[in-house]
Amino acid sequence: MGPDQYIRLSQLTGQIQDTIHSRFKGQTYWVVADITNHSFKADKKIHYFELVEKSEKGSVITAKIMGKSWGAGALKILDFEIITGQRFTNNLHVLVQVSVDFHPLYGLSVNLLDIDSNFMLGILEQQRNATLTRLVRENDFIHKEGEGYSTLNSRLKFAAVIQRVAVISSSSSAGNEDFRHTMQHNDFGYVFQIDDYHTVVQGDNNAKLFLNKLIEVYNTGIPYDAVVITRGGGSQSDFLIFDNYNIGRAVAKFPIPVITGIGHQKNVSITDLMAHTHTKTPTKAAEFIIAHNRSFEQHILSLQRTIAIKSQQLFLGHYKELSEIKNLVSHNARELIAAKKEGLMLQKQHISQASRNLLAEKKQHLLLAAQKALQRPQSIIQQENSNLQHLKANLKIFTSQYLRSRRLQLEDHHKTIKLLSPQNVLSRGYAVIRKNNKIVNGAGSIKEGEEIEIVTKDAVLKSTVNEKIEYDGKHTDL
Repeated sequence: MGPDQYIRLSQLTGQIQDTIHSRFKGQTYWVVADITNHSFKADKKIHYFELVEKSEKGSVITAKIMGKSWGAGALKILDFEIITGQRFTNNLHVLVQVSVDFHPLYGLSVNLLDIDSNFMLGILEQQRNATLTRLVRENDFIHKEGEGYSTLNSRLKFAAVIQRVAVISSSSSAGNEDFRHTMQHNDFGYVFQIDDYHTVVQGDNNAKLFLNKLIEVYNTGIPYDAVVITRGGGSQSDFLIFDNYNIGRAVAKFPIPVITGIGHQKNVSITDLMAHTHTKTPTKAAEFIIAHNRSFEQHILSLQRTIAIKSQQLFLGHYKELSEIKNLVSHNARELIAAKKEGLMLQKQHISQASRNLLAEKKQHLLLAAQKALQRPQSIIQQENSNLQHLKANLKIFTSQYLRSRRLQLEDHHKTIKLLSPQNVLSRGYAVIRKNNKIVNGAGSIKEGEEIEIVTKDAVLKSTVNEKIEYDGKHTDL
């Protein structure tokens, strides 16, 4: 093959460059594609990425081209991130304006000139609406009511006073510090118990970690009055975790009222809609709890004032009734006393007359009895003297019989004691066993090989125990 039959590579790439340049020069195109392999050189403010198109029925890539953006294009990307709150990164489905470029060294690529923020906002809103629709369709405890949602959690009632709170937040969250500071330095001196459950609260990829922390709160069994979810602001992509289906479902079904204060001023997340109460910031969440407790305190103070007023009114009403009753009782008492006084005077006269008659009658009876007593004193004295003599004789006989009976009993006791005396027992062939100069009444305290003393009628035998045989005490053949 001669030299005129081939060209250098640079010649070929130059012809390609000229062809593409002449074909696409000055032309721009709005293209819908997904972002992949994104990287950002912060020092040069250049974005590198790939634009890809995937098949509608799967994730197979049907088209791909290299892309880059710098200068005015990089500023457009920055505007996009500010408007949408979404970071320009992988897996975004975007509508971008591009121009076609070819470089002999780096090949075919596109330059990103602009990016449509409204297109991205629409995509995010579609995804959010699809998640909300799925939540209502697949869970019977979630219902759409007007512009809002009724969930199992939102239908719970707060405790009259919220005191024990579980807080799910990032360990380095400034929002959590704001929440705690507001709660602990409230103007009313309320005291709260705040338990922190730290986890990652940004990025949809961390939804599993967040869900596990919510389950951990439930598994503690601690009777919290409320669970507060806080976050201190960030980009839209940071808040995608709160539009996650599983987190939204878990919050909707959670058996403890959930208060959100995730610091996103622009939109309401799905977690906000599923929770019992949503507020804009962690500080607002703390203020809500304080206001709830303040409302209860004001209600109690109002009841106290009402009770005081009602008590005074009731007291005055009954005081008037009691005054009227007092006057009526006093009047009736005076009339009754006057009536009874007249009756008592009549009774007094009747009693005085009856008393005089009775005294006269008894006086007459006493005079007659005195006359009879004076007439019979000698006979009475003789009769009593005879009775005394008879009693004396009977007492003497009884005393003699009683002493004889007691003497016989004493003699019987003496004989019994004599029979049971140790000497008498020993004389009948029994013996007493002593160990260490103490009498033992059983073999339990005596061991084989120990020395014992056997006391008989006429001697003390010192012995050593060679063998101990159990004896049940039932056999009498000694």
